[in-house]
Amino acid sequence: MEIRKLQLIGGSSYMVSLPKSWIAANSLKKGDELILHVDVNHIKIHPKKQPHSLKGRVKLNRCDYSFLKRFIHSLYVQGLDEIVVEGNFNSCSITRISDIARNLMGMEIIDAREDRVILKCIAETSLEESMNRFAQIISNMFQLLKKGLKKRDSREFADITKLERDADRIYMLAVRKANKLLREFSCPTNWDELRYVLGVRTVSKHMEDIADLVYSFSTKASVNPEGFLTYIPDISEAKRLFENAYQSYVNSNVALAEETIHAAEQLQKVASGEMLSISMQIRGIGEVAFNKSVRESTVLF
Repeated sequence: MEIRKLQLIGGSSYMVSLPKSWIAANSLKKGDELILHVDVNHIKIHPKKQPHSLKGRVKLNRCDYSFLKRFIHSLYVQGLDEIVVEGNFNSCSITRISDIARNLMGMEIIDAREDRVILKCIAETSLEESMNRFAQIISNMFQLLKKGLKKRDSREFADITKLERDADRIYMLAVRKANKLLREFSCPTNWDELRYVLGVRTVSKHMEDIADLVYSFSTKASVNPEGFLTYIPDISEAKRLFENAYQSYVNSNVALAEETIHAAEQLQKVASGEMLSISMQIRGIGEVAFNKSVRESTVLF
């Protein structure tokens, strides 16, 4: 038998902690729901059974649009919550899959790489997965912008427009999940949780602004690509710095955050227009990453 003290939180709510061994034995994690059977003299607690998540993995040898659409639709109607599609993908084939997913209610691409693309039901998507996909979309937008300028290819600019719409949807999803976390705090005075959510909100806003700025730049460049060729080095540097800024935030890498802030400041001195604004947003992510890294490495006593 264990004895635990009842605690008063928030001035009007009471809380009692649960044994860590019981949490582990029932494979529970933060945010999981518990069922309480309340009687006059006792309360019985047991975990709420979670519906089984159905996942599927498939390898594809062709990526033409009509085949992809038919194949992914077939997987979707089978009720899969997560679909891992393996193959050899480039930015064009990933864009095709993104177009298909856009018409499947509740499905989002949460990871897109050269060897696999993962689609997942929104309800099953974590905040971390949403943010990682958001970062992937922005990196792809930078890459398409460079390719569009180099090849003078209007299709690359058109794909940026599609990705910008995806970025808006993922941003709203990330903010929605962050707000849900705020409501699910086990203790209103848990400053680590609060800082985490506020950090996500700040970084995701910087990312949304970057996506909007890349899209704005691409609409101008698509009209006269030759007139924007001199921006290619700045675009390459902005892509590199954005990826470094995001990685320094995710991994709490203070050295990488400091390097990114300094490099973004250097880019600000030579950039103009949207590129100048983008460098400022990247610096903002770097500063959030720097503060997060310092905070997490500090031992309080």
